[in-house]
Amino acid sequence: MVSPVTLPCPGAHIAEAARSALPVLRTRRLVLRAPVLGDFDLFSRLFSLPAAKYVGRTQDHETIWAQFTNYTAGWVLRGDGMFTVCQDDTIVGFVFAGVEPGDQAIELGFFVAPEAQRQGIAYEAAEAALTHLRSLGPDEIVSYVAPENAASQALIAKLGGEQTGTLDGALVFTYPLDSDGSPEAYS
Repeated sequence: MVSPVTLPCPGAHIAEAARSALPVLRTRRLVLRAPVLGDFDLFSRLFSLPAAKYVGRTQDHETIWAQFTNYTAGWVLRGDGMFTVCQDDTIVGFVFAGVEPGDQAIELGFFVAPEAQRQGIAYEAAEAALTHLRSLGPDEIVSYVAPENAASQALIAKLGGEQTGTLDGALVFTYPLDSDGSPEAYS
């Protein structure tokens, strides 16, 4: 079975040094940082909940671990990836700001623990990640959302995303490339 490696590693300092070079985003209440192995427990719990149906089929433990490592590996392979969202010292969710297989543009995605929902955390974290993505100068930033996921659609609309199409059954929302709605700021 594929699962997280929990044995102590003599090279852990190398991973720590690599993480220190990655972006850390700070908002009024949150810190968004690169994932660490200990974050997998919450990630696994979130992707095992009934609400995970919005990100595809029900996933087994091995598939969830593969997803976690894919999102995390993006930092080293492409310079994009998943942020762990922390409020004080508590991990409350994740924001994905990158590309995964099948994506047609840089993607913004968010997953917040049920106990942290309805507090504006998803909006605050997603807004910080969106600002970060815009600063990189991409050609396009999108979110892919299940048609029945009204909560995510409302959050995306609040962030300025507009539905521009569909992809493999998901609604595609595209964001303006700067906060005033014009793409010229990054040309």
